[in-house]
Amino acid sequence: MSYKDYFKGKKIAIVGLGPHGEMLTDIKFLLKNKAIVSIYDMRSEERIKKYILSLSVSGLHKFSFGKIIDDDLLDIDLIILSPEISRKSNFLKKAILSKIQIEFADTLFFKLTPPITLIGVLGIYGKSTVSNLIYLILKRSFSEIKEQGLFFIDPDSNNGILNNLRKIKKGDVVIVRILENLIPYYYKLRISPHVAVITSPISFEILEFQTYNNFIVATDEVIDAIKNKTNLSIKSKMLRTHSNSIPSTWHIPLNSSHFLENASLALQTVELFKVSHSTIEDVLRGFIGLKGRIEFIKKVSGIEFYNDTASISPISTLSALRSISNNKNIILIFGGAYTGYDYDELIKNLSQYVSVLILLPGSGTIGLRKKIEEISDIKIIQTLYLEDAVKKAKEFSRKGDSVLFSPGFESVGIDISRKERGERFVRAVRDL
Repeated sequence: MSYKDYFKGKKIAIVGLGPHGEMLTDIKFLLKNKAIVSIYDMRSEERIKKYILSLSVSGLHKFSFGKIIDDDLLDIDLIILSPEISRKSNFLKKAILSKIQIEFADTLFFKLTPPITLIGVLGIYGKSTVSNLIYLILKRSFSEIKEQGLFFIDPDSNNGILNNLRKIKKGDVVIVRILENLIPYYYKLRISPHVAVITSPISFEILEFQTYNNFIVATDEVIDAIKNKTNLSIKSKMLRTHSNSIPSTWHIPLNSSHFLENASLALQTVELFKVSHSTIEDVLRGFIGLKGRIEFIKKVSGIEFYNDTASISPISTLSALRSISNNKNIILIFGGAYTGYDYDELIKNLSQYVSVLILLPGSGTIGLRKKIEEISDIKIIQTLYLEDAVKKAKEFSRKGDSVLFSPGFESVGIDISRKERGERFVRAVRDL
């Protein structure tokens, strides 16, 4: 069955527009394919009205804000969840009992796509940088190959996921940044990447369905962790990467150990597709990094400010600290909503990098407060607002220091998303 026949006349509920309306492109795609689309979002109409305005003439069947009534979903053929919506949400219980099909756009895409070559980028940190590097390098290389398609599936993108079904064909290469919360659903569908690029230890069960001609590209830490999983049967070839595999003669502008580790993962991956080193070097030399990921903002009175708003885990914050330390004092702005990660390793290592810790409010921060207060050799400051945290950071730093906004938790309060809180941080720094 073609995707057009699959969607035609189907009653589809979109639950969650995405933090920044990431689902809008796919909604328009579904409407063009004659699906009967209804939208449900937990936010108030006021908070998402700018997204709804773009859909006001698109022929939506229904839209509902503020609260999702479980009974409203019982007259639906297919429910598509935005990635941040949990499949365990209470309002989905009746739909599950009624055996209504519930999907994420990612999983539905792979059910409907023709046979392709899948590059999956996984891990707690570094996924965005690695997947973007792979995409940029392959895009440059594939431009010389007629009819070879290349697609990048990123849940944070506004380009849509299902929308790619319009152009994709058998044999194309698809790069997907696989979110941790979606790994169990890939596993349930028996989807393993043909090339699994892994930035940090994760749940490795997703690798079980790889075959002998598939690959795992990862650091020594990850490969060793996989081999120590005695209950896991891995058939694919394992390729170890090292940060020193990037030749020093390339003189790439981003040369921190963290970036070189990410770049080496991309290098090893694209070499499987016979990409020349000259092409790889050219792309790496032109890469200036991604917004919100250890992003240098500006220098104020000799103090460097970095935006790492994408950090929602202790491992990513620790990685950011190591990346910019370079024997400098770091003032860390940290805190937010509970995530469920174990923060002991980060807390144990904070004093090695941080001289001043500025805490933002949130359920996650509250849960760690007692352990943080036991750190004796770090000055701890609590603030209510990010803008105040930026001012305090400048006040307690000296020329040559670095200020790092790496929350280590999810966004909270007035911020809809990580992106929005990062934009607030950048504005506050530029206002100094």
